[in-house]
Amino acid sequence: MHKKTFVICGESDTVPDFAAIGNNPNFVFQNDPDFETVRLFDQSGNIVNVNSWLECANYVNGGWTDNISDFFNGEMYIFLVTLLATSIFLLYKKIRYSN
Repeated sequence: MHKKTFVICGESDTVPDFAAIGNNPNFVFQNDPDFETVRLFDQSGNIVNVNSWLECANYVNGGWTDNISDFFNGEMYIFLVTLLATSIFLLYKKIRYSN
């Protein structure tokens, strides 16, 4: 189990069988009134509210997270800003020295 599961969902003595949960299309997570609801996000920006540790651990194990910024790809934006700045600089330089 991921360390991230304990950070997001908290501690539990439960040893989940994620394969059994994932292979059962009729599996229903039981609401745990002692578990504080956690909001999770996936890479597409979908949101799910989980109401038990087992449900939370299942989603986190599947790649969901409690922070949408975990999926922010800053490298792409840095590349685009650098490309835009370079293009503007080269255009400015060409126009200035062509006169």
